[in-house]
Amino acid sequence: MQANTSTTSPDPLITKNGDQTANLLVRLAQLEQENAALKLALQSHDEEHDCHRIFFQQVLIPCMIITPNGEVKHANSLAANLLATTPASVAGQSLLTFIFEDQIAFTKKLTDLINSGGSSTCELKFMRADRELVLLHLSLFVLQAGDFQSCIGVQLTDVTRQQSNLMDKPEGVYFASVVAENIPGMVAYWNSDLICTYANHHYLTWFGRTSEQMQGIHMRDLLGPELFSKNFAYIRAVLTGVDQHFERTLIKANGDTGYTWAQYIAHKVDGVVRGFFVLVTDISLQKQTQKALMESEAKNRALVRAIPDLILTIHRDGRHLDVHAPDPGMLLIDRKQLLQSKVADVLPAKVADQYMKAITQALDSGRLQEFRHELTVAGRDDMQFEARVVPCTQDAVIAIIRDITETERERRVHELQLSERLQVRENDVRAIQLSLAMASDITHIGTWIRDLRTDDLWASLEWRRLFGFSQDEALKMDMVAQRIHPADRRHIDNIVGDYGHANAERYQAEFRVLLPDESERWVAVVWQLEVDEQKKPLLTRGVTVDISARKEAELELGQKRMEVMHLARVATMGELSGALAHELNQPLTAILSNAQAAQRFLARPEPDIKELGDILQDIVDEDKRAGEIIRRLRKLFDKRTQEQRNVDINQLILEVLHILRNDMINQDITLLSELQDNLPAVRADTVQLQQVLINLIMNASEVVSGLDASRRMIEINTRLTPEEQVEVSVNDHGPGVPDALRTKIFEAFYTTKSNGMGLGLSICKNIIEAAGGQLWCENHGVHAGTGASFRFHLPVNKESAP
Repeated sequence: MQANTSTTSPDPLITKNGDQTANLLVRLAQLEQENAALKLALQSHDEEHDCHRIFFQQVLIPCMIITPNGEVKHANSLAANLLATTPASVAGQSLLTFIFEDQIAFTKKLTDLINSGGSSTCELKFMRADRELVLLHLSLFVLQAGDFQSCIGVQLTDVTRQQSNLMDKPEGVYFASVVAENIPGMVAYWNSDLICTYANHHYLTWFGRTSEQMQGIHMRDLLGPELFSKNFAYIRAVLTGVDQHFERTLIKANGDTGYTWAQYIAHKVDGVVRGFFVLVTDISLQKQTQKALMESEAKNRALVRAIPDLILTIHRDGRHLDVHAPDPGMLLIDRKQLLQSKVADVLPAKVADQYMKAITQALDSGRLQEFRHELTVAGRDDMQFEARVVPCTQDAVIAIIRDITETERERRVHELQLSERLQVRENDVRAIQLSLAMASDITHIGTWIRDLRTDDLWASLEWRRLFGFSQDEALKMDMVAQRIHPADRRHIDNIVGDYGHANAERYQAEFRVLLPDESERWVAVVWQLEVDEQKKPLLTRGVTVDISARKEAELELGQKRMEVMHLARVATMGELSGALAHELNQPLTAILSNAQAAQRFLARPEPDIKELGDILQDIVDEDKRAGEIIRRLRKLFDKRTQEQRNVDINQLILEVLHILRNDMINQDITLLSELQDNLPAVRADTVQLQQVLINLIMNASEVVSGLDASRRMIEINTRLTPEEQVEVSVNDHGPGVPDALRTKIFEAFYTTKSNGMGLGLSICKNIIEAAGGQLWCENHGVHAGTGASFRFHLPVNKESAP
């Protein structure tokens, strides 16, 4: 039997995995060996680092290690002590913060040192953490450790004492003095015993002391016990080295109270507080400004709260910055959502464009922009809004938005009602105008309306005919005034006066109209004044009637009346003469008979003296009887007794001019008056004073009646003299009064007239003098002729003066 023999081949996968495992085990053993070596090296490095650190901290030279930009990485205790701090505190800080000046130069030195390598030295002033100034000598050298970033080693040496005290240097003293005197506040130094050793001029001015008075003063004596006790806690704290900051009120030298911000800064030397600096800033103005600002803000907030409108603060780009809505329902969206959106996100495009255009125009022009817009609101009809946009900052505006929907609705309703009323009134006016036109044509009455705001004049055809205007001619009041007779214009002006101060509502006047063909026409006008709701004159409307025929009849009647009056005066004089002759005949006859009898008795050789005495007594009795007859006749013709009262002289003159107006017109004489306003009253008999004026004016009319038409004028003037007397003058344009006759014309029975009695001016003079006045005559040369002026003064009644 044959045996089967065979050889088994190894599995490749098993073989490969076995090799990898073996390799990993070998590598693991190598790593463990390397790790053990590293641990030994690290332990050795740590021991070496600790040794170096201990050596660095224990070395007797102040030194530190800094980065190229000046940051402190390590500092030993000696170096930290030089800066009045600890190694832990100074680590991580920049050395530049301790350098008093020349930080830029030190930074450049570090850069140059890193670039060039090697070492360098410098001396710099350092401000320690306790604010003491020291001068340090620095030795700098570059430290390079393999591929790590280079550092700089610094050795520090205090050379302050070698260079003497820095603050004792002249330049240091000067520098400190300049700074202290020019700092905008109060600066002082108090030592630990609270004795002042320095105070700048602001400090001295505040407390009202001189430098000599401040030196050596104790703080309690300067501040006073009360204020010193309030500040004692701050003083005690700063003397322990803790700086203090607080706000305090101080009383100035003039007694005013000022608000101040005070700083107590400790001054340490070798860790011991030697004193402290006091820095005081006057913040009174800031306090007042702050108070005013707070009050203004409070008022503004109150004003904003009182405004019922929607107020938005909007940026130029349309962003909503702030919103004020008295009623949240005024906002289309939630307030928070509104402040996160723009105008275009909230409003329709057309309305948003209006807002953005107004915002741009307001910011570019700096002026208020106003516009209105409609907006459809859910659940409501279309609403009307009025927007006012005004700039508030360089890039933002305030938009005040008011809901005027109800106002607009009411306005439209009101306009509709007014339109309907206006239509009705226009129809009524047309009908009234037609009726007036027809009535005007029938009755020959002219109607007119004057607009006092524009001075435009509407007139009917009849009125235009009366004044000589054409049918289509545009009318103004100054054109109408030119048609009024010159002699009547002042009369019309006096009636009209100033409508703005008028108390009357209806006026009337009669005057002459000069037509273009130079003919005259008399018209009577009645008109009334209409005012608006504010009582301001609005328009006048009236009617005009042609009264030429009536006026001619009145003038003719007046002429006849004057003739009748003249005849009556002649008849009266005749009666007076007959009565005088009849009554005086008997006493005169008796006087004549007795006188003749006395002559016969005297012719006798032995006259009877007793009989002569009786005859002479009879003559005396008959003379008395004649005088009594004359007195009875004068009393008979004196209709009334004298009665004095307060008289407005201007009003009296106007009444006299009215009385004589027709008579002057008949004689073609123009009466002119220039009366001073607001004359005080005089005390006189009204009727007698009228008779004086009538007599003077009638005398003047007789003088000018024979002159040319251009000189046939009489002027009546009034004025108040400096002696507080009212003066009235009647002036004519005649030949004047000869100088020799100026006094004689006032004598009784003296006359220059062929048919005059010589009593008129004498009576006038007696009346004026009885009233306490004076009457005289003088010539003037104002016009072509010399002219005469009859003037009289009357004293002012001071009892009736206001």
